[in-house]
Amino acid sequence: MKQLLLFSTFFIGISLGFGQQSKIDSLKQNLSINIDDGEKLKTYKDLFLVVFNSDNFHELDSTLIQNMNALSKKMNDKEAEIKSYMLFVSHFMRNENFEIAENYSNLLEVNIGRFEDLNLYYQVQNLRGRMYHHFMNYDAAIDIYQKAISKFNKQPKGEIIFDLYSNIASSYRNNNQLNEETDALINAIEFSDSNSNKENQAYSRYSLAWAYLNRANYSKAIDYFKSGIDIIEKEKIIKYRYFHNGLGLAYSRSGQFDLALNHYLTALSFFKDTKNVRFEFDTLNNISALFTRMNKPSKGEEYARLALEIANNLKHPIAISAAKQNLAASLKDLGKYNEAEQLFLELLKDTLSFKNNDIHFKNSLFLNLSDIYYNTNNYKDSYIFLKKNLALSDSINKQNLDSKFSDIETKYQTEKKEKENLQLKADNTEQALLTQKANARNWILGLGILLLSVSAFFIWRRYKAEAKAKQIISDQKDEIEQQKNMVETLQKELHHRMKNNLSFIDLFINLAKGRFEDKAYQNKLNELQNRMRSMFEVHKQLFKKDDVTSVQAKNYIDTLVENVKQAYEKDSVTITNTTNENETLLANISFPVGLIVNEFVTNSYKYAFEDQKEGTIHIALTSQDNVYKLVLKDNGKGLPKDFDINALDSFGLETIQLLIKEYGGTFTIDGSNGVAMNITLPKTAA
Repeated sequence: MKQLLLFSTFFIGISLGFGQQSKIDSLKQNLSINIDDGEKLKTYKDLFLVVFNSDNFHELDSTLIQNMNALSKKMNDKEAEIKSYMLFVSHFMRNENFEIAENYSNLLEVNIGRFEDLNLYYQVQNLRGRMYHHFMNYDAAIDIYQKAISKFNKQPKGEIIFDLYSNIASSYRNNNQLNEETDALINAIEFSDSNSNKENQAYSRYSLAWAYLNRANYSKAIDYFKSGIDIIEKEKIIKYRYFHNGLGLAYSRSGQFDLALNHYLTALSFFKDTKNVRFEFDTLNNISALFTRMNKPSKGEEYARLALEIANNLKHPIAISAAKQNLAASLKDLGKYNEAEQLFLELLKDTLSFKNNDIHFKNSLFLNLSDIYYNTNNYKDSYIFLKKNLALSDSINKQNLDSKFSDIETKYQTEKKEKENLQLKADNTEQALLTQKANARNWILGLGILLLSVSAFFIWRRYKAEAKAKQIISDQKDEIEQQKNMVETLQKELHHRMKNNLSFIDLFINLAKGRFEDKAYQNKLNELQNRMRSMFEVHKQLFKKDDVTSVQAKNYIDTLVENVKQAYEKDSVTITNTTNENETLLANISFPVGLIVNEFVTNSYKYAFEDQKEGTIHIALTSQDNVYKLVLKDNGKGLPKDFDINALDSFGLETIQLLIKEYGGTFTIDGSNGVAMNITLPKTAA
């Protein structure tokens, strides 16, 4: 299943060992010595080179990278500046922060286009592709690799081209583009065979092994995994010992469980030594599934809990769902039905898990729940989930039957064609024998052909006229469809560019926050950032959808509220959002609604609960006819008796008032028992 292959299917570098580590330590020590800026920048470059070649990025914290970036700008060294951005991308990629990693990736794209160094260009584009692959945006990764391949095919460099084809093959595989994966692998192998680079030869076999594994050809997969391991062991290429994880999976799927466990444990030891927690998670999860298949559920539970702990630390939703699935399966086999049921139901409700897992995962989920309910005598629910399982099984079987039918149809058409050819030969022979008899009737036949030709001419003219009319209608439909697609493409491009611009603003605010330690500055920047993010969130949601005219109201508001909560960190304040899950918010109204919610919640955090240990903020958005109704409440200290909104010096309330007026809405405010606002906004802005 897909979740078992979460991280194994793409090579993300492993550290090279103690020799590189001592070099890194020595260079970091040099930076602490009082040396001039030129020598210091050279040390930073040397450090980058060692870290980049060994993929030992965890050795560099954000402060060190910031210092390198600042010094490179001061010295006007564009190469060093680009390399500092590369380190930022790697740092935030390891910390699972996609948005900031993408911001720095965008900075790299802007800067590398003005730089002539082809080798550095390759390193940048390879890293950017790895970043998008890491966060499972395979389309973006493929696009970056394709552009780089196009550039380097004009000026071939063997090892660079090999890396690019190997990496794009992995992205194709995860994107389920198996034909494209095969083509890329063939190109990679051609380049690896054309030189004597043992690492490339080992990795090409590793990639082939994965291709066979995904096609369920386990014997071939095992052969190629072992072939790659033979090379790395003979050449002592330590960093490729992660190959053992793939070989373990191949043995597991072929039913050779003891061999699978040995290779998994070898890989696990290596990942712990190199502190590669993502691969460590993957291997732990694979071991858990293996023990479940070996009918050792207690060991399966043990390793699943270890995997889930890492997944939670990574805050990676797909990893979390994968670990929960294995844990639930082990608990079910142990008879811990209540715990297992709870986990399976969580997976059932998790739309992200369903989106990222195939039909076999869902089928297994339904069958496991049916088993649990059967074993707990809940036969009604057991029957319901068994029906769902059977429905999906029918779908899977239909897919298999369709495939078989296609093969049968091909063979049938071939046999049919052969029979038609034989019949044609027989007819020709018979026709030759009848030719003499037919000569006597030739004049009748000629007359018939003449009459038929005249009739056919008039039929043909009518047909051409109708065909021309149909073609005109078809062309008009095509033109309308093209215009529609162009408008949709331009809308998406506009939202994408706006999203990127807002991302840069957010990045610059973060950088500014790092330069001002004063609490007042921090608070003002947080407020500014939350206002900006209320607009940013609209573009994020619109860009993810085919429909760019509306957003999901509840998810949108929840995200805005979470930004404010993180800014103030008051655990005593509870926020409830009772907006219906299916409620949508038109894009043009989502901006004022987001800003109004942001200002109200910010004001409540700042002023409402000064004398209270606990507080509550309530939010509800509904729509009726042609208006939206927004209710905002808190149970804080309320407003003074002589409160006059027109005379109040409050930026937040003034912003709310101006937004409502600007968009043709109305509002009432009551401050007698906390603060309560009832706001209406027309669905079409004034």
